[in-house]
Amino acid sequence: MPGHAQDHPRYLDSAIDVDTLYRMLLEVTSELSVTRDRLILVESLLVDKGLLDDASIELAAFAPETAARLDRERKLLVSRLAASVQDSAPGAVVPDGG
Repeated sequence: MPGHAQDHPRYLDSAIDVDTLYRMLLEVTSELSVTRDRLILVESLLVDKGLLDDASIELAAFAPETAARLDRERKLLVSRLAASVQDSAPGAVVPDGG
């Protein structure tokens, strides 16, 4: 991996251009926007139907199988984001998503 310190790794070749990084940022922003919209919708529906209250949301914890699924999806997202710049950075190291 290019870079000189473990606490400051460099994932991208220094030749990467700003447009490529901006494209990656837009991908992250798009994912976040859709996720937030859906989360707010689901929470509102559950609260409106009396199936859940705000305190329950704050105190909830994921079951192990759900946590594992979320971990897989998180890694997939990181891989997709890294792939969005990989073509422009031939020496790039794709993080494992963890």
